[in-house]
Amino acid sequence: MVIIGGRTITVSHIETEATEYGDIQRYRIDVTGSDAVTHLSSLRSSPNVDAGVMASVIDTELLLGYEGSAESGLLRDSGIRAWRDQNRPLLEQALDRLRDEMKDLPPEPVGDVERFLLRAFDMDGGDEVRGA
Repeated sequence: MVIIGGRTITVSHIETEATEYGDIQRYRIDVTGSDAVTHLSSLRSSPNVDAGVMASVIDTELLLGYEGSAESGLLRDSGIRAWRDQNRPLLEQALDRLRDEMKDLPPEPVGDVERFLLRAFDMDGGDEVRGA
């Protein structure tokens, strides 16, 4: 849970789906004052709602302003879009803070597909790629 600009962003883990590429974690995102709900899926082993999940939620579900985003997810709520526009600096500060917290998280285990891609790019499978 994160509070930004008077609204609470709550993320709840709803299910884990095992696939041949690893576990897909599914999360539900709610923002106070809105009936709009959205979901986030992430290929990761842990279902925990940590700084990485929260950063992804803020970045992809609240900050994106691509054409058509007003019709999907949380941003289909005009009140959320107005709040986002009014509080963009606070959202970006929260995102920066969460990215800093992510540096202290243990790396996700590297799967076979990731190891293959890392080798293809001459990177060590133990190297971390962070800070997108």
